[in-house]
Amino acid sequence: MTEQNICRFVPREINDHSIHTVHFVFETQEQIYTGLRIKSLYTVYLVTQGTGRLHTQGEVLSLKQGDVFFTFPAVPFAIESLCDFQYMYISFLGARGNRIMEKLGISSKAPLYPNCRDLTTVWTQGLHSPVQLSDIASEAVLLHTFAYLGDSHASILENDEGRVDLISMIQKYVDEHFSDPDFSLEHLGSDLKYNKKYLSTVFKRHVGVGIVDYLHTVRIQHACTMLKQGFTSVSDVALRCGYPDAQYFSKVFKRRMNLSPREYMTSVKNESTSPRLSE
Repeated sequence: MTEQNICRFVPREINDHSIHTVHFVFETQEQIYTGLRIKSLYTVYLVTQGTGRLHTQGEVLSLKQGDVFFTFPAVPFAIESLCDFQYMYISFLGARGNRIMEKLGISSKAPLYPNCRDLTTVWTQGLHSPVQLSDIASEAVLLHTFAYLGDSHASILENDEGRVDLISMIQKYVDEHFSDPDFSLEHLGSDLKYNKKYLSTVFKRHVGVGIVDYLHTVRIQHACTMLKQGFTSVSDVALRCGYPDAQYFSKVFKRRMNLSPREYMTSVKNESTSPRLSE
C-alpha cells in the first residue's frame, strides 16, 4: 500500500431492498481526538496496523490490528490514533444493511469485534479493484465481512477453552452485578465487549438456560440466604437482590421456590425451632 489515502466514491443507486456502499477508504492520516462527532451513514472499519481508540458517549474502546468496529448514524463517536494507527472503512446505507445488522445483533451498544485479521486480504484486494467495479467490490467486501462476523463470532466458542473462558466471564459478571436493578444484557455486552445476542446464544447453548434466567437464579439464591440469616423485610431483601419492585420480587420468588418470601421465612423459622433427635 502507498502512504497516501485511497478513497473510492461509489455511484449512488438505492432502493428499499438494497445495501449501498458510499465510501471505501484506506485511512493513513493520524486521527487526533478533539471531541465526539456525528455521521449520517453506517460505517464498518478494519484496523490494519497499530493501536488506537474508539470514543463513544461514556466509553472508550481500545483498538488494535485486526479489530473490526462500527459507527452508526446520529450516534456520537471519535477515532483516536495512538501508535502507527491505520485502518480501512466502508460507509453504507440501505434497508438490507439494517436487516443484516439486526440479524447479527450489531448495534452501538457493542460496536467492537476483535481478532478479525483474516479479513485484511479481502479488504485490500477489494480496495484495489478497478474503478469501474468499485460498487461491486465494495459491496462484496461488506457482505463478506458480515458473513465472517456471523460465522466466526457465532462459532468461536466451539473451542472448549474459549467456551469455558467466556461462560466464566458471564457468570462472574452476573455474580458481581446481580444486585444492580439496572442490570441488562446491553450493559453486559458493552462491558465484556461482545454483542449481547451473541453472548445470549452462546450461554444458553452451553449452559442450558438463558442469561436472564441465570440472573434470576442468582438473585433468588441470595434472597434465600438473606432470609435464612434473619432479614424480615421483604422490600429490603428485594432491593438488595436487584428488585426495586417488591411485588415483582415476590412473584419471581414464589415461581422458583413454590413459596412466597414470607412463607419461606416461616418454613425456615419452623425448621430452626423444631426438636432434633439425639444420636
